[in-house]
Amino acid sequence: VSRQISDALVTCCRVVHEIDTLHKLYAVLRQSWKVETAYRSCQGEWVPTDPSYGQCAITVMLVYDMFGGSIHRIRVEGGGTHYFNKIDGHYVDLTREQFDLYHIPVKYEPNEKMNREYCGKNPDTKARYHQLQRNMIKFLRDKNSGDIAGL
Repeated sequence: VSRQISDALVTCCRVVHEIDTLHKLYAVLRQSWKVETAYRSCQGEWVPTDPSYGQCAITVMLVYDMFGGSIHRIRVEGGGTHYFNKIDGHYVDLTREQFDLYHIPVKYEPNEKMNREYCGKNPDTKARYHQLQRNMIKFLRDKNSGDIAGL
């Protein structure tokens, strides 16, 4: 078990160094978001053609962990919440397209700045975050490529 954890950490570190832009990260995420990584209440409606649906909390944690910046939350039409990042003064929302399916407008201000710890404190969210990391590693391994520049 210890060897497996060590191997996963090495792979994770290698993956982080290969994914050095938000564009590359988004390309890998589109292949790594799955029904099991979606927010539990979204899983029944999740479809592969809209993979970002229900993925905002785990995605903002990943973006924050890899690129820094800050995490923000807004309320959206229908009473739900949505998380996104702010990096170098610009809002970054890698899961924005999930709202297009339902024609829900997304207004980034006003918003609440959130702590990273808050986003990851829910055990289910933490488990989905780790599953997303495993999905990314599997996708990159299956591609059998040390260079994802072409994504």
